[in-house]
Amino acid sequence: MDFLNLALDQAKLAVGLCYPNPAVGAVIVENNKVISSGFTQQPGQSHAEIMALENLNEKSNNATLYVTLEPCSHTGKTPPCVDKIISSGITKVVYGIEDPNPKVSGNGIRKLREANIIVEKSNNTSLIKTFYEAYIHYHKQQKPFISAKFAASLDGKIATSSGESKWITNELSRNKAHKIRAASDVIIVGINTIIKDNPLLTARKEDGNEYEYQPLKVILDSNCNIPIESNVMNNPTNTLIAYNQISDDKNKLFEQKGINSIKLPKEDKVDINELISFLYSKSKYQILVEGGSETLGSFFNLHLVNKVYAFIAPILIGGQNTPSAIGGFGANTMSDIINLENINLENYDSDLLLTGYPNR
Repeated sequence: MDFLNLALDQAKLAVGLCYPNPAVGAVIVENNKVISSGFTQQPGQSHAEIMALENLNEKSNNATLYVTLEPCSHTGKTPPCVDKIISSGITKVVYGIEDPNPKVSGNGIRKLREANIIVEKSNNTSLIKTFYEAYIHYHKQQKPFISAKFAASLDGKIATSSGESKWITNELSRNKAHKIRAASDVIIVGINTIIKDNPLLTARKEDGNEYEYQPLKVILDSNCNIPIESNVMNNPTNTLIAYNQISDDKNKLFEQKGINSIKLPKEDKVDINELISFLYSKSKYQILVEGGSETLGSFFNLHLVNKVYAFIAPILIGGQNTPSAIGGFGANTMSDIINLENINLENYDSDLLLTGYPNR
């Protein structure tokens, strides 16, 4: 039995719960049997290892802790996990990957070994590396990991000629899309999406309830045309308007309602590179760009996209002027096209989710 994969299943339970901490899972094994498990709780509450230790019915002096990420060794809102592990009687720790956060990186492993605890790195970490790809990218590249997501018909259209787009994909696909949102720190859309669809931009569970942690909603709105009565304005503390210019009246209205905004001018648009730098400074390491076509095109134009989620429905919309998923410059020749690598395909009833990474 791969106990580290069981720990990864635990880590997935922390998605949408524990930001800004990484989602971590842990299981404790004795005599080849799982005797306890845990996952990262809300900030200030137990980390995965601590939860697993607290869930033990009785102290074990001959158990192995399997954990997806190197245990932390520094004091934040909670004490270091390594101290609790050392005092618990755990004799062996198997971890998935070293924590790329320089506050931890290697120190947790070192402290455990200094306490004569056997520490091993798993040889089977491909799934765990994918799970932490944004967290690793943020610390190693010192920039956010940016994913582009769209739902399109088989002929690549994201709306009808009248602009109608609800719903291109089925309910199973939409549930998966909400899980992708829940794993993100930021959702970015353009103003046209707000005006046409008036989305909530919240991450919701299959039962319709919202996840405990909600991503920051960022609207690219060059001229501040956002309707004050739109759904995203109902929770202004979790919404950021990025604009180029704003009228005095709109600026006063934003101030009165406590709407957060940031001026990032570049010619007649919002400076997306400056926006990404700003979000990085706010410790946002996983960004999801949801569109529409013009916004997605802008991110591809700037070569900012690290991952693509493409939901494809078995329908045909057609129309010469109906919008496609990605606007922008597009490819001039076949040598300019964007190839996706490490492709993964998933079926959601009749829909298909293709995930891949742009080759640059």
